[in-house]
Amino acid sequence: MKKTQLKIVKTAIQLFNKNGVANVRVQDIAIAATISPGNLTYHYKTKKDLMVAVLQYMKTLQKDMFPYQSVIEAPNWIDIVQTYLRFQIQFRFFYRDILEISNLVPESKKQYLKQIESVISYNKNGIYLSVDKGFMIPEPHEGHYHILATNSWAILNSWLTVREVLGKEIANIHRGINGLLELNYPYFTEKGKEFYQNIKAQLPELVESEINLVEEMTE
Repeated sequence: MKKTQLKIVKTAIQLFNKNGVANVRVQDIAIAATISPGNLTYHYKTKKDLMVAVLQYMKTLQKDMFPYQSVIEAPNWIDIVQTYLRFQIQFRFFYRDILEISNLVPESKKQYLKQIESVISYNKNGIYLSVDKGFMIPEPHEGHYHILATNSWAILNSWLTVREVLGKEIANIHRGINGLLELNYPYFTEKGKEFYQNIKAQLPELVESEINLVEEMTE
């Protein structure tokens, strides 16, 4: 992606996050990027073309989000969760305005579905790894941990929208991480509960800088 194209894409993301996809015109992006409308349409003739480029940029950054590694060691577990939450913050318009985006770019439905599936799969692999290491009990019955992994995705997927609607005092990144811990607590072994207590004790200090970052990115 060329320098001017990247500038346009990043500016579009900022405006989509702030005002919503439906409320941002190509002209608005050109003004915010301090380029002429003609220069913008030289690179992206329509809003759809620009959205395709934005989604490709998003896909590129998402590619290495979930490396296969242990997800049950502090602070690594928090690092991985934070990585996903920060990605959500950076592209929050995508989660909030997915219906509008899919109407503009129908292919985005596949990208949305693929992201859902990758997060659920990663969550499930983490659960099975936790069972193998003695942190969680064996699966109560077949398919149960798939549901648990899906519910974990639901928490990760919804917390930022709740925050934007109800405010940062009610929903912040601390609560998002804590929600995942509490969801999994009934399945922890005694070893897992030690891990839980360790994370809970470290959580305020570990996420303080991240909370500040969230506030900066969502202003």
